Amino acid sequence: MSQAAIAEAAKAALKDASRFLFFNEQGTVLASSFTVEPSELKPLELLFSDRDEAIKHGMTVLGTRYEVHRHHPPLIYGRTMGAVPEESEGCAISRIENGLGGQACYGLITYQMPNISARMVPMLQKFCREHLEPK
Repeated sequence: MSQAAIAEAAKAALKDASRFLFFNEQGTVLASSFTVEPSELKPLELLFSDRDEAIKHGMTVLGTRYEVHRHHPPLIYGRTMGAVPEESEGCAISRIENGLGGQACYGLITYQMPNISARMVPMLQKFCREHLEPK
């Protein structure tokens, strides 16, 4: 599947996400709705290798820290922790172990209230299975 096709499919299937990003283990961006900070990709991958470190350091996307609330590979997700919970933003990342090109691929979304993890995480997981796994 081409990068353009992934991006178009994500715009339709993940329309309630405020941002999306799909990349592989080599740090190649497959599709994104924002300008990616390349230095943030490897730390996002490393979230899957150590639960304690992931919870301690959280996830960083565009310089914003998201506290990790759930670490259940292949899914990790959490929220920003501001003063007003209704204004927090969620972030979820899903890993496909044997993805496109035979390498691990990752899908990440951020989402704002009233969208919650219970709804958004399964949508991300379904999208990743359908678009990042080889056919």
